[in-house]
Amino acid sequence: MNKHNPPRLPLRFFRWFCHPEYREDIEGDLLERFDSRVVAKGPAKASWLFSLDVVRLFRPTIIKPMGGTNRMSHLGMLNNYMKVGWRSMLRHKLYTIINVGGLTLGLTAFILIFLYIRYELSYDRFYPNADKIYRAYEQEPFNPYMGSDYFAVTPAGLAVALENEYPEVQAATSFQTPTTLVGHGEDHYLEKGLSASPSFFNVFHYEFLQGNPSTALQNPESIVLTESLAYKIFGRKEAMGERLSFGDRDVIVTGVIKDPPTNASIKFSHVTSLAADTFYVEEITAGKWRGSSFHTFLTLTDEGEAVALESKMPALVKKYWAFDDYPNYFIQPIADVHLQTNVNFDIGAGGSPNQLLLFSLVAGFILVLACINYMNLAIARSIRRAKEVGLRKVIGAHKWQLIVQFLAESVFVTLMALVLAVVLLPMLLPYFGDMVDRQITIQPDDLLLLAPGLLLLVIFVGALAGSYPAFFMSSLMPVAALKGSQIGKPTGAVLQRWLIIGQYAVSIAMIICSVVVYSQFRFISGKGLGFDKEHVLTIRLYPGPDRKALDAIENEWRANPNVLGITKGQNLPTNIDQSEPVTTLQREQSDPDTYSIIYQLRTDANFLDVFGMQLVTGRTLSEEYALDKSSENCLLNEAACKAFGLSTDSAVGKTILLGWGGKSTVVGVLQDFHMHSMHLAIEPLMVQLRQNYRYISVKIRPDDLPETVAELEATFNKYSDYPFDYQFLDEKFDELYKADVRQGKLFGLFTAISLIIACLGLFGLAAFSTQQRAKEVGVRKVLGASISHIVALFASRFVKMVMIGYVIALPVGWWLIDHWLQEFAYRVTVEWWMLALPGLAAVAVAFLTISSQSARAAMANPVDSLRTE
Repeated sequence: MNKHNPPRLPLRFFRWFCHPEYREDIEGDLLERFDSRVVAKGPAKASWLFSLDVVRLFRPTIIKPMGGTNRMSHLGMLNNYMKVGWRSMLRHKLYTIINVGGLTLGLTAFILIFLYIRYELSYDRFYPNADKIYRAYEQEPFNPYMGSDYFAVTPAGLAVALENEYPEVQAATSFQTPTTLVGHGEDHYLEKGLSASPSFFNVFHYEFLQGNPSTALQNPESIVLTESLAYKIFGRKEAMGERLSFGDRDVIVTGVIKDPPTNASIKFSHVTSLAADTFYVEEITAGKWRGSSFHTFLTLTDEGEAVALESKMPALVKKYWAFDDYPNYFIQPIADVHLQTNVNFDIGAGGSPNQLLLFSLVAGFILVLACINYMNLAIARSIRRAKEVGLRKVIGAHKWQLIVQFLAESVFVTLMALVLAVVLLPMLLPYFGDMVDRQITIQPDDLLLLAPGLLLLVIFVGALAGSYPAFFMSSLMPVAALKGSQIGKPTGAVLQRWLIIGQYAVSIAMIICSVVVYSQFRFISGKGLGFDKEHVLTIRLYPGPDRKALDAIENEWRANPNVLGITKGQNLPTNIDQSEPVTTLQREQSDPDTYSIIYQLRTDANFLDVFGMQLVTGRTLSEEYALDKSSENCLLNEAACKAFGLSTDSAVGKTILLGWGGKSTVVGVLQDFHMHSMHLAIEPLMVQLRQNYRYISVKIRPDDLPETVAELEATFNKYSDYPFDYQFLDEKFDELYKADVRQGKLFGLFTAISLIIACLGLFGLAAFSTQQRAKEVGVRKVLGASISHIVALFASRFVKMVMIGYVIALPVGWWLIDHWLQEFAYRVTVEWWMLALPGLAAVAVAFLTISSQSARAAMANPVDSLRTE
């Protein structure tokens, strides 16, 4: 049985702080308890509980002496401050709950955002040689695509040329990311993997559990499995040397590696050799580069050589590129790949540097709001401690001692909030991870590594939050403080007002942004797309059944009464990703260099009917016409007609010259539809009939959807070993805005947190004001003032501050939301109510917050407040 040892860092920490007289006995008890917990609860939980035990033992009675009498005196004084502060907190439980609660909210939000940002910045840094790995990507200025002319794919021969011609390149590899059916016996699994050149593991140093990385991909029949896929297929059986079916061929397992971590851009379940790919072999032996469809990564001998290598790329391109239009090539560190947002066909779920910047600012704002909130509440409570301050000064306390006292209390409260935040983290992280679509986890050892940073955060937040109350209270004159005459003076009132104004300015600006973001998504969901996305089942083919089996499946499906229509195509209408340069015959004759980039949709004749698309003029494509079937006839959309300078009527009959030399005649004009997300404008499109299918789409009745889907799946499985990988088209549409919706939800969550914190701060200032003016309220009631009049008197002052905050927030919110909306080609019009509603909501919430305090003061017996006069 393996001997489990306790975590090293907590044990070292214990040995450092524990008094030598107690160390041996206590350590023995700790280790004995750890061993029993390992047996009862497992090593992970035992390690976590061991760390907690060490933290609990860190108290004055156990800590070893730190040196001289002065230090012990200071420690005793600090201990006294903590006792006084603790008793004060217990006496005023409501203020304590609000203080600790506000800081807990702020710290929790800050730590969550920090963990998210740290996770995003950690992508691809786990490789042992990460500082030497680079990615090559290209720019094609002559080929704008999806709003960008940058592409992550490169020619197959680029990696070979880099290795052969540049000595500073240690290794280079090419790979693609196919999804293939992997089989063993009767079991089949649809898996996304890599098809890579033999030098793949010379670039990426994965940990091999079985096999040799130097020879793992040398054989064209090789396959290297990840640990999870090997276990899925073979269980605990040895995988090396086993044969698997892989698509339409067989492969041999030549290695098993550790799974790529969750913060890897390149995710896969297996790696096969590109040497078995005839297209790849033809490309690298052709001598000239005729296209780009492979990812290229390389390692350099020295980090500083990337710039020099990039400067050599133009000469390499001119040497090998087969066409006159030369692309530009760039060399990028792998650590930067995840946050590169404008590259087409990129790998992995890319992040957004703008989003990281936004949430960094939000984290800072929330933390500052929490500190301001604490300041206001501390001032509101400190008026009751004025006599304590006066008494301490009378008996000889110095100003700096009082400052230390209040700062120590502030740090102590912040520490309590941090402890609560750390307790909340494990419960909130799974939900937060789902919101950001990342598998963010935190282990006990992570907390220990973060401990110095968290300690500094506590000191910083505590000092920032407690600075103003400390200096304010320590400045009170002892005689005036004991008499209570100085408390009514408006010392610091201007600063407090501007703190509240600043809180609400930030909160209202965030509310304005949240309202417009919500309105934009409502606009997207309600805008006409130009096609019907409801109740359309889409099935991905990988390549799936052969043509004969596919026809049999389609015939059986058409016999189902719940099936309204079936179509096959290379793309779905939500994402058409094929394009090429084309021109019209007339434009080519007048200017041979004039062409347009047009997107291409290759499909069957039922596409328009199934998706409810409309023709503007001409006729649709049909299998009955030979020229339609041979792709010599086509449809254009309205945007293509505009790009060619044609009207919709005059376009019919025109000849389109394709980039590869073919021709196609326009027989109809299709009404524009949104073939990408609304971040992009509708682009020119050409539709042709061609049997090159990647999707089959089935329009079904909305009744009995589960039963219909089950029937379709049963038919599909009868003819194919591939899984019935289906998704409804409206779900595909929603995926286009998944990142935007996620960002909107997060921003809305943090907006709510900032508003809650701002309201807590206003609550504190309202409490401070009602206590200051208690006698004034008593006099007004004696003179006949009503409760509503007194509430209005208090509220008017605070509402004015909220309105000033709104005036400040309005241009800031407008600028932020206008900048965000520029990312959409189709966007909502910002109307007056979107700007007015946040202000009205903030005023209403502030009024209710103030009323909760002022109404209580107005309903109090005036005799109680006037008794001392």
